[in-house]
Amino acid sequence: VASPSYNLDQTSGIEAMAAMQTFINQFPGSEFVEQATKVIIESQQKLEQKSFENAKLYLKIKRYKAAIIAFDSFRESFPDSQYMEEMAFLKVEAQYKLATQSLPSLQKERYTTVIEFYTEFIDNYPQSQFLREAEKYYSDSIAKVNQYKTNNS
Repeated sequence: VASPSYNLDQTSGIEAMAAMQTFINQFPGSEFVEQATKVIIESQQKLEQKSFENAKLYLKIKRYKAAIIAFDSFRESFPDSQYMEEMAFLKVEAQYKLATQSLPSLQKERYTTVIEFYTEFIDNYPQSQFLREAEKYYSDSIAKVNQYKTNNS
C-alpha cells in the first residue's frame, strides 16, 4: 500500500494510516507489522510535507495573515517536524511583510509582533541557517518601532 504523493489529496493516505494502525492493534505479532508501520510513517511524512507546503504557498501568494495562521496550525499538528526551523523563520518573514503592507495605524503593532516572532525564533534556533535574513527583519522592525516612538513623543 503506497500513500499518494504529498502534493495530492491525502485522504487515501489517512485511510491507509487508520487501516494499518487497526491491523497493528489487532495483530501485534504479525510478520507484517513492520511494513504496516512503514506505511504509517510514510503517510505521516507526506501529510506533514503537504501541510508545510500549503502554509508556504500562502506566503508565496502574499496572503500573510493566512500564512501565519497556517504556520501556527502546522506547529500544533507537527511539533516534532523537520521543518520547524524553516517554519519559524517564515513566520517572521510573513509577519514582517504583513507589517510593511499594513495601514500606518497598524504598523507599529505588527512590527512589534515581528520582534516577538524573531525572539521566539532565535531562542529556539540560535544557529539557524536563516539567522542572517531573520536579523534583517528584526533590525528593520526595531527601527520602525523606534521611529513610531520618536514621532509620537
